[in-house]
Amino acid sequence: MTYGTRIKQAREEMFLTQEQLAEELDISRQAVSKWEADLSRPTRDKLERLSEILNIPPETWAEIDAELAAANALPDSARPWKIATAVLAVVCVILAVCLTASLLPKKESVPDGLAHQDKAEPPEGTEPSEGTESPEEDSSPVLFDSVLLSARHDYTFGDWNMGLYDPAEIPFLDDGEQVMDSELWCDWFPDGTRLSLVPVTIGLYDEYDMLHEYTNLYLLYAPPVETTGGRLEYHILYRIGEDYTGGDLGDPDAAAFTNVLGYDGFKITLSHAKNLYRDCAYITQEPDGMPRMMCIQSDTVREVDVDDDGKLEFVTFNSEWLRWEITDIPGGEEGAYIYTVYNVYLNIPSGYIFSCDANRGGFVITDAANTIISRCVLRDDALVRIPATDFSVADYPDVGGTKITFITDSSRIGILTDGLDPDMILPYNPSLRISHRQQAYIALQELYNLTGLKVDSCYCAANEFGVLLSLLSDGFNDRSFFSAYFGEDHGGSGIPSFYISWKELDHDWSPLSFFASRRPEGEDFSQKIASYYDRLRVFNTGEIEENNCSEPDPESEQYGYVGEGEFYLSDGSLYVANYLTRDGDPALISLVGPYPDGIANH
Repeated sequence: MTYGTRIKQAREEMFLTQEQLAEELDISRQAVSKWEADLSRPTRDKLERLSEILNIPPETWAEIDAELAAANALPDSARPWKIATAVLAVVCVILAVCLTASLLPKKESVPDGLAHQDKAEPPEGTEPSEGTESPEEDSSPVLFDSVLLSARHDYTFGDWNMGLYDPAEIPFLDDGEQVMDSELWCDWFPDGTRLSLVPVTIGLYDEYDMLHEYTNLYLLYAPPVETTGGRLEYHILYRIGEDYTGGDLGDPDAAAFTNVLGYDGFKITLSHAKNLYRDCAYITQEPDGMPRMMCIQSDTVREVDVDDDGKLEFVTFNSEWLRWEITDIPGGEEGAYIYTVYNVYLNIPSGYIFSCDANRGGFVITDAANTIISRCVLRDDALVRIPATDFSVADYPDVGGTKITFITDSSRIGILTDGLDPDMILPYNPSLRISHRQQAYIALQELYNLTGLKVDSCYCAANEFGVLLSLLSDGFNDRSFFSAYFGEDHGGSGIPSFYISWKELDHDWSPLSFFASRRPEGEDFSQKIASYYDRLRVFNTGEIEENNCSEPDPESEQYGYVGEGEFYLSDGSLYVANYLTRDGDPALISLVGPYPDGIANH
């Protein structure tokens, strides 16, 4: 027996995957895989942890060493010749197998019908196979780290040609009351522009003078009545369904959508339209208020944030070709990018499922118990696997597009960084799954809630207490515009707190100007301080019951005096706030708390 076989045997007896064991040991899954394949050996301290986690008696390792030593001993002088003979036999077998394989016909891994499609390259070192299963050599999954996607730029996306229509196609177009009596659905954009869907039945004679009735569906719009003298002036926007000859049209499935590719509007689904290949129409508005057709999608399309940018992308799955397509609109670019990946390139092991679930963080890999073991995020034209966490972009919806660069070199910033990969699960609270990157986004979201500030990019230093954010790569000691330290429920240690560096406090390098930020609300000073607290999500843990924050002496502010106040929650916990007065309003500088016992002890 070897170290690898004993570790694998014990892990499987404990019903642990390689990833789960790696998390317990605070190492990578690849390290466990190498141990079990006997490509490397655990250190002495890791052997001690393995004994504890897998219930392996400590003396087992010494017994394995003795077995390996005995196996490696040469029993007689003939052993070298036996080894040479065995090696020669193996070489002959390999040569024979290679020659046979070279003479066999090669099989295409992608159907011929896809020869004209953009194809993604398989992960390096692997060959695509038919289907989605890989040979099961191990009970734990060996999963991809990154898969490059094929990408094509659709410059026409979002510029749907709705055509020009003769108003005579709808005899009652000028009769607002009759339009309203006929419509199958209606709704309004925020500016008062009215959308409605109406059927129009026409009779046509065929070559045998037989009368046939057809139904066309029209999408109409009417500008706000404030601009039309109080009248509903209907116009034809689009003929969305043509020559329908079936039975009851039924009510269309229509609803408002928000933040799909950065747009808001209405999604209209027509399941009965005979000649409509894709039957989900997404209607948005131009800046001038004119409605437009953003696109028409299949009714199987999903709206999911798969790149963690805070916006929903279109995701579809083609069950015939076993491929996924992602439609995304990068900021500032014309049209959209269509990313494609085939299941065959993912090489998901048997017993595990790759799927897209809007309620579970987008693309996920689940095991047989439907437990998420990894999330997969679209980044730089690739599908990148990251550990599953307890936090997602839903916790920082307004700042998900900010680019954060982490500084993890302690020789540059010392103890301000713990040197951890910003996307790894933090070890400080084993029951919680959160990364430094998520902490940084949560801090930016809290800052946005307080001040309304968004930054396009910033640098971050992170350690066991929390994160510091700066616009400068070397500015964390005295150029951090926002620092946030978290409690255990967000992966940190100690009492939570944050500090704001206002430009008006001799911090010219800060992007935060008090006079340009979102101002506090309330009739008196203490209420305004409380309004800051009410905007918070992470640092807000309950209702304020007693508020002792009073306005500082204006004269003392000339000498750099900072006012300090405190307030108590209904559970007795304490918060301490520091602030100055600017233009009659408090400028919140820091907030520390809650102190559970109601006493500031640091």
